[in-house]
Amino acid sequence: MIKLISLASVLLLASSNLRAQLNVYYVDVGQGDAIYIELPNHHNVLIDGGPSGEPIAKFLKEKGVTTIDHVLLTHPHSDHYRGLKKVFTAFDVKNYYDTKAENRDAQGDNNLRDLAAAEPGCKTHYPEPGETLNWDSRVTVKVLNSCYEPVITHNNDETNACSLVIRLFYNGTGLLFMGDADAAVENAMTRIFKSGLQSYGLKVGHHGSRYSSTDAFLARVQPKVAVISVGVDNVYGHPHKEAIDRIRATGAKIFYTTSGTQTLFIPAPKKGVEPVLQGPVPYDPGAAAQPQAVRDVVYTPEVQAPVSVNSQALDQLTQQAADQN
Repeated sequence: MIKLISLASVLLLASSNLRAQLNVYYVDVGQGDAIYIELPNHHNVLIDGGPSGEPIAKFLKEKGVTTIDHVLLTHPHSDHYRGLKKVFTAFDVKNYYDTKAENRDAQGDNNLRDLAAAEPGCKTHYPEPGETLNWDSRVTVKVLNSCYEPVITHNNDETNACSLVIRLFYNGTGLLFMGDADAAVENAMTRIFKSGLQSYGLKVGHHGSRYSSTDAFLARVQPKVAVISVGVDNVYGHPHKEAIDRIRATGAKIFYTTSGTQTLFIPAPKKGVEPVLQGPVPYDPGAAAQPQAVRDVVYTPEVQAPVSVNSQALDQLTQQAADQN
């Protein structure tokens, strides 16, 4: 009888540890972002939805998803929010996280906010930098950047600077999700959060733009794995070689959604067990054939320079940090 009880306890513990795994899926949605997270407590998270509804809806349905506990829009650009419209019409959403960035002259982001407001039982949140989100008692979810006060602009760089940036920390492992934040936000976060940026996994900012992933920022993050969500032969030339070279210099393995959905598993707490990134082949600079999106081609210059230091988005980040100190 004692042996049976012991065996049952072992099986229960093994089952509990399996359920306690944290799973992250960097979904292949073309030129855009969509990240699906399964938390240890069985709740789930969707960060952005990609440029159209079908890819993300197909992915979620294949996983048997009917309800999403936390939907987060990093910023109101169409390659991040359009897919979320389909999510609100096809799935039950419990919580919606947004910034107060207003992409002037664009209506799509407002339509998404209307859908969230009309969703039965859905709560809308506007988190602030430094805030901790209560998604799972075992997972620390910290907001590192957000425009929690209104910013009305038609400047793409200012909108990108409003990106809702979060860091998850579980079982000694940090995961950083940068949205489309560029160098100006990276520099501010580096000054404010310092070692709090260190993360095993980095979702590279702005699809690998040359204006993201600065040396100083990467030195703080110290990523072991970097994932770039990007579409093959996109008109922006993402990812840019300058950013790739800086990330590669850290020693991080680089993965691309051009090769398909990338998955990162963080196991339940157990000594000596490290995270596992599963997915198609990472970029190997010594290989004869390189992924199409990162060949040495003539990259298309981006229209605008990085956001200036006179930025409403950066003002909100630095003011919130000052208020908390």
